[in-house]
Amino acid sequence: MEDKFSYEHELKKILIHMGITPNYKGYEYILFAMKLIFEKPLCLQAVTKELYPEIAKECLTDWRAVEHGIRIAIVRSWDEDPQRFQDILTVKMKYRPSSGKFLAFLYSYLVLTKRGETNEG
Repeated sequence: MEDKFSYEHELKKILIHMGITPNYKGYEYILFAMKLIFEKPLCLQAVTKELYPEIAKECLTDWRAVEHGIRIAIVRSWDEDPQRFQDILTVKMKYRPSSGKFLAFLYSYLVLTKRGETNEG
């Protein structure tokens, strides 16, 4: 069985390159969110009702604090360099994405990157 956490190293690299570092609470929330999304991709369709509460439960906080932490990390990254943000995720955006959309972009990027490695090797 393929290691479902094989994306974790790439995810951490991406976040660091985006300026989302471990000193942001959102960093840990994003890592845990990706773990949950890889286990159950459909939770991307219910970010506020399923994903944030699950992260909050694990991190002993409120779902609003989870959303806030992720949003702050995204805002800081976007404000620092929106072009780098877009280049890393290989998507064009006029505006900073919402937290849910960011998680969806990140998940899609990781899945496509992993499939590309699988198809090449």
